Amino acid sequence: MSAALPKSNRAVVWTGVRRLEIQQRPIVEPGEGEVLVEIVATGICGSDCHNWESASVSRQLVLGHESSGVIIQVGRNVTDRAVGQRVAVEPGFACMECEFCLRGNPNTCANLRYCGLDPTDGTLCQYFTCRASMTVPIPDSVSWEEAGAIQPLAIAVQLGRRAALNAHQTLAIFGCGPLGLLVLAVARAYGVEKVVMFDVEESRAKFAKEYGADAAIVTPAAPPASVSGDTNATFSFAQEYAARIIAEHDVGNGFDVAVEASGAEICAQMAVCVLKAGGTCIQAGLGKPLTAVPLFLLTAKELTIKGTVRFTPGCFADAISLLSRKLVDLKPLITSTYPLTEAAKAFEAQHARKDIKIVIMNQK
Repeated sequence: MSAALPKSNRAVVWTGVRRLEIQQRPIVEPGEGEVLVEIVATGICGSDCHNWESASVSRQLVLGHESSGVIIQVGRNVTDRAVGQRVAVEPGFACMECEFCLRGNPNTCANLRYCGLDPTDGTLCQYFTCRASMTVPIPDSVSWEEAGAIQPLAIAVQLGRRAALNAHQTLAIFGCGPLGLLVLAVARAYGVEKVVMFDVEESRAKFAKEYGADAAIVTPAAPPASVSGDTNATFSFAQEYAARIIAEHDVGNGFDVAVEASGAEICAQMAVCVLKAGGTCIQAGLGKPLTAVPLFLLTAKELTIKGTVRFTPGCFADAISLLSRKLVDLKPLITSTYPLTEAAKAFEAQHARKDIKIVIMNQK
């Protein structure tokens, strides 16, 4: 006979534009190959806020996707997970049958369902049932607050894979938000030689410098060219600014890798302009659906531009390894925690952008 299910499962539910409710949701008994996780900590990010602000979510959706907790029940035929085990939850439900899954890229699954992404309920709840293979063990040395930020660290690990980060490289990162800072942390763990970061907010640039960037530069919030809307003038500004940065920061003919983590068009142009011949640009920020990028430089300098999304197999394990071996320190990034019952305040704080990383404690 299976153990009795818990009596309460409070969940953070979207009920309208910038409206949340704490609702009771049913707990699903784990079936074959599944586990029931008591969720302890969940980070929130910009995509959670996007849902919170949306008017087009199809139903009352449980939000959240950056969660960790403790396994309290295991289903039939689960042999590699155990009750009491601390785990991070991978939030993607890939079909594992389409062409993308079969070649090892479940992050681009043709039939992907993702926690907290309409119409799939997320993990901002007390208890969550999932496939055992979606859980990744966490050692006791990793705090629950840190465990609430493993998923975005796994995304930074995936970005590092896409960029093939290694010790001899120079790296430019546009955007000192959580993703940019996590890419910095991964780059440092991998021994990247020099990291220069950029942001329009002085406080975030200052934080990036304190967190380990060799330099963190406050860029003009509105370059004269971008105000006019003249694409050629905007690009001219990007070229001139990039040339100055290259000269001032001793990176030879340019950076080996540039990561665009802001989504701003001017930053996408700068990321291309600061690269040396043969360099790689990783586009991670989500900006306008259509952005002007200098393709002639792509040809003239034989550049590589890659997108990156979510994570691939092994990224969670790599992220946890970096944490447990103290090669990455997430503690400075976690600037606020909230109980689940005060999730509305947490989302307002996320919207205000005054925190770096906010973690919700699901059992409080």
